[in-house]
Amino acid sequence: MNNTEMDNSKATTEWLNSKKQNTRWQYQNRWEIWLEYCRVKGIPENGSEQLENIKKRRLSTDNTIKYFYDNEVPKFFLWLQKEYKGKTTNEPLSESSALSVTTAIRSFFAYHRYRLEIRKDALPSSEKVKRTYKDHKFDIYQLRELFQRGNLQERTVLSCGKDLWLRAGDFVKLNREMIELLIKREQEQAENENRDIDIIEFELVSEKEKEPCSCHLSRETTELLRDYLKTYPKTNGNLFPITEDALNDLLRRLARKSKITKTGRIRWHCIRKFGITLMHGKVTEPVMKYMTGKHISSDLRTYIQNNRETHKAFKLIEPLISLTKQNGNGGNQKLAEELKMAKLEIKLLGEMLEELFTPEQRQYVLNKMAKKYGIEPKLEKKRPELERIDTTKASTQLVPLHESITDLANLIRQKEEKDLARILAENNNNH
Repeated sequence: MNNTEMDNSKATTEWLNSKKQNTRWQYQNRWEIWLEYCRVKGIPENGSEQLENIKKRRLSTDNTIKYFYDNEVPKFFLWLQKEYKGKTTNEPLSESSALSVTTAIRSFFAYHRYRLEIRKDALPSSEKVKRTYKDHKFDIYQLRELFQRGNLQERTVLSCGKDLWLRAGDFVKLNREMIELLIKREQEQAENENRDIDIIEFELVSEKEKEPCSCHLSRETTELLRDYLKTYPKTNGNLFPITEDALNDLLRRLARKSKITKTGRIRWHCIRKFGITLMHGKVTEPVMKYMTGKHISSDLRTYIQNNRETHKAFKLIEPLISLTKQNGNGGNQKLAEELKMAKLEIKLLGEMLEELFTPEQRQYVLNKMAKKYGIEPKLEKKRPELERIDTTKASTQLVPLHESITDLANLIRQKEEKDLARILAENNNNH
């Protein structure tokens, strides 16, 4: 259709304006195809005329007249697969694409409170239609290639995307002032505690499912954001002055520059899928759902929050999603050095306490700490780890104190994992 044939009728304009931007663009294209069909079949050629037409038809006692549009949509579905010629391919549509086009027509009439009653066997269900397309699967090496091809804004968008795994609608609405405040707070805390900047945590409610989403920004992304916020002035309340369509275009543009081999269509959802795929096998399902804005029970979410499970999960995968490798091999080396130093500090602390207190006093404190975290050593003497911190062994088996502390820490962690599994099981039983 050329611009002179666009449907600017009141009924069509009101309907399209009720949709989100990305949906509006899709439905407008699909509506134009419907009107092309209508011209061929002698059906009114704009939304307002069709709305008046269906109002009159609904008053008829003749079902052929009354349900004309209801019966015409399945015919349109078949026409799309046999006679229609796509603008880019010059070929008819696939079954799945044809079914998607019909949703716009049904949406138009439903918006104006004339829901089409289509027989179940007249159109296939979306579940039964075989999809002819699939999304591209990014790996971290491809994302690094994209990152290298971008400017500061594009790099920052990509880095935030691979950290947050938000849907496009939620991502474009990230609040600039909130992010600036989070970065400033982390900087001040790091300075006060004489440490480097750490992972930034925050929570937002997803637009689609209205569920809390536990979000994190890696240290490399925070550094990019600091430069971005200094370079790009505030244009509105959003962190990035960008639309959902522009997000898809950004990825495709960087992919073209990188000349990566595509395995499917590229869109912003591919970044979300990258994060979810990466977490499989490394993060428990409830934690993954909480980090991607999917529904979990409130008691399970409280447990995850209290134990900072999402922070632990993000810290685990942070090196795996680094675009600059600052949190990659270098981060692993730094983490190994920090772990080595922590072990040495625990050992020194244990040796100091051994000099200051008797074995009985040390054992008393160990057992007291065990009970505080719900560990009862005397009830599970068969476990070697527990025997090492059991008072019955204190006088005959003097295990170094730092080893006993490590054993106790392992037991506490195991108990936390069991508690999480129990809450999961109870939640499943309740449903």
